[in-house]
Amino acid sequence: MVLPHVTIEGRMVADPELRFAPSGTAVAKFRLVASSRKKNDAGEWVDDRVLWINVTSFKQLAEHVAESLGKGDLVVCTGRLQTDEWTTDSGEKRSQTALIADAVAASLQFRTIKHGEGQVARSSGAPADADPWASGGGQAEEPPF
Repeated sequence: MVLPHVTIEGRMVADPELRFAPSGTAVAKFRLVASSRKKNDAGEWVDDRVLWINVTSFKQLAEHVAESLGKGDLVVCTGRLQTDEWTTDSGEKRSQTALIADAVAASLQFRTIKHGEGQVARSSGAPADADPWASGGGQAEEPPF
């Protein structure tokens, strides 16, 4: 059975922790909080249910997350849900659901990035000819459709 894919929008509660596995693989872990709001009987907005979820990303995505995002950022994460189970030293069984991220992006729901204030660069690992829109002389071609 395949693990379910989900998309979650939430706020980062701390800066991501970037570590490297003994194999050299980058691993970034961070925690998100997402909550819904509703109006109470007085017509005021109040917090309703809250979801806390740990997110883990690997390899180049992990490095990009650690370099680009931080505490307080609203992010959108897509990935697979996984339940981790363990037994404490006192013999209690515990479990926790986590998201193994396939994609992580900053949400623009409450902020904008003005053209020219941010910089987007090709990853050093991607070959220049991997861009299907690039052509000789730096001019983009019209798509063939």
